[in-house]
Amino acid sequence: MPATVVRETSRTHRLRWSALAVLALGLFIASLDNTILNVALPTLARELHASTDQLQWTVDAYQITYAGLLLVAGGLVDRWGRSRTFLVGTAVFGSFSLMAGLVGTTGLLISARALMGVGAALLAPSTLALVSSLFSDPKERTVAFALWSGANGAGGAVGPLLSGVLLEHFSWGSIFLINVPLAVGIVVFGFFVLPHSRPRPVAGGVDYLGAVLSTVALALICWAVISAPGLGAGNVLVIGAAIGGLSLLAAFIYWESRVPAPLLRLSLFKIRTFSVAVGVSGLVTAAGAGALFVLTQYLQFILDYTPMQTGIRVLPIAVAMLVGAVSAPRFIDLVQLKVTVLIGLLCVGIGYGWLATTSDSSAFGHLLPGVVLFGLGAGLLVPAATQAVMDALPPDATGAGSATNTALMQVGSALGVAVIGSLLAARYRGVMMSSSIWDQLGDLQSVALESVAGAARVAEQLTAELGAQLNQLAGHAFVAGMQISLLVCTIAVFAALIAVFVLYPRDRRF
Repeated sequence: MPATVVRETSRTHRLRWSALAVLALGLFIASLDNTILNVALPTLARELHASTDQLQWTVDAYQITYAGLLLVAGGLVDRWGRSRTFLVGTAVFGSFSLMAGLVGTTGLLISARALMGVGAALLAPSTLALVSSLFSDPKERTVAFALWSGANGAGGAVGPLLSGVLLEHFSWGSIFLINVPLAVGIVVFGFFVLPHSRPRPVAGGVDYLGAVLSTVALALICWAVISAPGLGAGNVLVIGAAIGGLSLLAAFIYWESRVPAPLLRLSLFKIRTFSVAVGVSGLVTAAGAGALFVLTQYLQFILDYTPMQTGIRVLPIAVAMLVGAVSAPRFIDLVQLKVTVLIGLLCVGIGYGWLATTSDSSAFGHLLPGVVLFGLGAGLLVPAATQAVMDALPPDATGAGSATNTALMQVGSALGVAVIGSLLAARYRGVMMSSSIWDQLGDLQSVALESVAGAARVAEQLTAELGAQLNQLAGHAFVAGMQISLLVCTIAVFAALIAVFVLYPRDRRF
């Protein structure tokens, strides 16, 4: 073995734990941005005059590019080199975090969020590949993967609370600017501690066309869903976007069945256990993302909590999820995988059902049981469904199956915000427009329809009595939209529970 190779191998082994810390921090900030924005949504509505559909796009722009490029980014890791892909991804993520923190319009913010998703898609799969290559000792490998997984979960859990702390003391841009010094530190230290691996020759090309088809299809479908409440479901643009998105989705599936090295191995979906497990994971992720989108606004718009108070009150979800995740292995040993999934779905469904009973006058104490049940159920469900995915796959397909599961969970998150947010917006608009005071708003009607924050801006321009009536009406309309959206979540989760119960007998692993 050449001396340079020996020195590099020795250096890599010596710095492996430092490298793990850098990789974990990179994954942490990518995961953080999945949730840190939610608490800031009411602030964006007030300060940037963002409508509900613009708030949805601010969340979804990141999710769509992250999900759409995640699979193709995994293919680039070997071609570019693991460390190089990670560092480039982190640099892209940090650069556009800076842009997001400094812009002054929702359009530019949405663009920056989309480009942040590109960086996240590059860095996330390279972290797993690097951790896998850095640790060969079985015990160290187990610890390393646990820390890697913990960083991923911690980012999502800490996001709402960190957002509240930052918004309490700084402007809304701080929730993005905090990524910048972290990204700079990761790139600088990563350059010195990560292995200097070279790109490896890989047979076949990268399925760029598949990535474009899937990403544009998802974006068009989300646009149609998000725009329907404002433009109308029968609007030619909405119908055109929906047809275009579904057509591109069909083209993507056709292309993936023909291309030699597909992004998505369609043959995996012939495995029934895999298909249902992936579907359950995606559904719960969608419902969770949609519920968080609604709840953080309810806590601030209706209960009048500050961002900091909201972050604290969202924390029980993370704590309950942690308890559920820690308990999941024990449940699986005691009652098998299928029953664990059913228990998780039952808790999530009851939690959503409880939250759907929230009224204009409900205090946070009313929300707490539903929030805890949802978190506990999701904590039990996701590890069990993930294990079901891996158990269903042949040994040569575990990497592709795991990547598919992760990507579809991101897709679920994007669609969840689109669907739940649109149900909320449609019901909000319906209640507002059917009110007896609606005609008195005149030219200000369109602003009042944007969101509760828009209605509050209109109320400031009216007489004290009419303004108070409008604020009360907007709060009632928002809660009505929240109720219907959470009821749909409840129905979807119980439908999934019935499907799992019927399709899989108890003696199966799932």
